[in-house]
Amino acid sequence: MKLSSLLNPGLVKCGLAARTKEEALDEIVQVMAAGTPGVTPAELKAALAERERLGPFSMAKGNAFPHARSEKVPDFRIAVGTAPQGIDFKAPDGNPVRLVVLFVIPKKHSNLYLHTLAQFLTVFGVEENLQKLLQAKTGEELVGVVDSLAPRPAAPPAGPQAIPSVTGATTLVRALELLASTRADALPVVDAEGHLVGELTAGAVLQLGVREHFLHLAGTASLRPGEPLEAALRHHADSALDSLGILSSNGFRTVQEDEPLVETAVKLSHAGAKGAYVLRGRKLVGQVTVGEILRRIAGGK
Repeated sequence: MKLSSLLNPGLVKCGLAARTKEEALDEIVQVMAAGTPGVTPAELKAALAERERLGPFSMAKGNAFPHARSEKVPDFRIAVGTAPQGIDFKAPDGNPVRLVVLFVIPKKHSNLYLHTLAQFLTVFGVEENLQKLLQAKTGEELVGVVDSLAPRPAAPPAGPQAIPSVTGATTLVRALELLASTRADALPVVDAEGHLVGELTAGAVLQLGVREHFLHLAGTASLRPGEPLEAALRHHADSALDSLGILSSNGFRTVQEDEPLVETAVKLSHAGAKGAYVLRGRKLVGQVTVGEILRRIAGGK
C-alpha cells in the first residue's frame, strides 16, 4: 500500500504554531479530533500519555511519531504536522523535530501501523526528502510530496540472517578471525546442541589484551619484554575461550523465531537495542536487526 493513500489532506497542518513538545501534541491532537468523528482531544491526549510511558515519541532525524490506541476509530488514522522552525521533543539525537505524525490505531491495524511507520522513517529520515515536505503549504501539496517520494519498496529476504558462532572450546585466534571477517561487534556462543549460551564481544577481547598487558608491566605475566598490546592476545591465541573468562551469559537480546514482527520491533525499540539473536526454542537460528525488521514490515512481509 502506498504511503500517500493513507493520508487525508484534511488531517494535515503545514506550519504548526507550537514551540514546545506539549504545544505540538495539543495542536496535532486538535487536528486529528476535528477530522475524526467519535474521538475527543481529551481521549486522545490520555491515550498518548499512556503510550509515552513506554518510550519517547521522537525517532531522531527530525521526526516524531506520537501514537495512540483507540477502538473508537474504525480505521487507521494519520494526522501530519510540519514545523520548519523545529520543536524540542527531547529527541535521542538532540535535534529539533520538524515533522510530527500522529497515528490513531485500532488493534486490528497493528501491522499496518508498523508498515507505515517504517515507510515514514525510510523516506523522511533523509534530510533532502524532509526539506521537500517542509516546503508544502497545503494538505494537498504535502500528500503530493509524499506520493512522489515514497515508491513501494522491494521486499527484503524473509527470515533471520544466519551468523557464525563460537563455542567455549573455540580458540581465541579463531574467534579473532571471525570477528575480523564479519566486522561484527559480538559473536554468539553455542553449546554442542547449538543452544545459545552466551556471547563474546570485541570489547571483552580488548579488555583481555589490556589486562595481560598491564600484568606484563607489573612483572607477573609471561610475555617477553617489550611486547606490545597485540602480543598479549597472541600469547593466548591457542587458548579455549571458556578458559579465558571473557564470555558473557547475559546482556544480549533474544527473540523467538515465530515471534510477530510487531512484538519484536516494539521489544527492541523499548530496550534501545539495535538487534537480537533469533532462537527456535533455545537453538540459535540467526540474528535480526531493527533496520531489517522495519524493511521487512515496509515490504509487507
